[in-house]
Amino acid sequence: MKVIEIHSIRRSGHHAFTNWLISNLLNTDGSTYYCNYKYTKINDNKVLWVNEAGLDCAQNRFQIKYTKPEYLFLTYENINYTEFGTQNPFKKTNINSLIFTPYLKERCNITEVIEFTFIREFWNNFSSLFNLYPNYVNEKDYKEVVQHWVNYYKLLLKHNLKHNGILFDLWVKDKKYSDKLTQKILGIDNKVEPLNTAGTGSSFKNSELTLNTLLNRSDQFTFPTWFLDLVYNDIELTNLLKKQQSLL
Repeated sequence: MKVIEIHSIRRSGHHAFTNWLISNLLNTDGSTYYCNYKYTKINDNKVLWVNEAGLDCAQNRFQIKYTKPEYLFLTYENINYTEFGTQNPFKKTNINSLIFTPYLKERCNITEVIEFTFIREFWNNFSSLFNLYPNYVNEKDYKEVVQHWVNYYKLLLKHNLKHNGILFDLWVKDKKYSDKLTQKILGIDNKVEPLNTAGTGSSFKNSELTLNTLLNRSDQFTFPTWFLDLVYNDIELTNLLKKQQSLL
């Protein structure tokens, strides 16, 4: 079994990215969206996609052990993913500790594990998040999500984008970059255009899905003052936002 673990925050595009990987793996055109349930078994159990894999770990283990897929995709949202720490971290040295017990690893015959953070440009990511959840997500929730983004981006910068991070923005606009990703993750050639890949749907319902609109979502949204204050009063975050431009 080959395991691919993807860590991100909501509205980052990680579902579309995972769907793109699976579409390449199955040699389909990307128009089918494979993540309709918590557990999606595809192509006679060749592929198992576990969404929000940080939740209900006992049931996740059961489904993995029962299905025994050739490829297992685990997608996480807003999980405290850090290399070091003591409060429920995903440690780099033991990335599968929440899912895989030693017994389960042996039973499933795991041959390879690839794990990485998946990041979208900050302002575009949060404009989509605000636009989809305008009523019930409060300031405290956003502070936590911003901290997740910071943690993920610090890992991405630390590993120079090569070993521990993927950028949504480069994936959709740079063919050489997307071509390298399928080779790096799956060992196959890329056959699917990222922009044509099905995902969970845009937060901007009346907006045409083009490369320009995807990369400039923040132009379509006005952030509340308290959020701008939160960002610009955070020195670490503002420094990271300056660095992100060098990667895009």
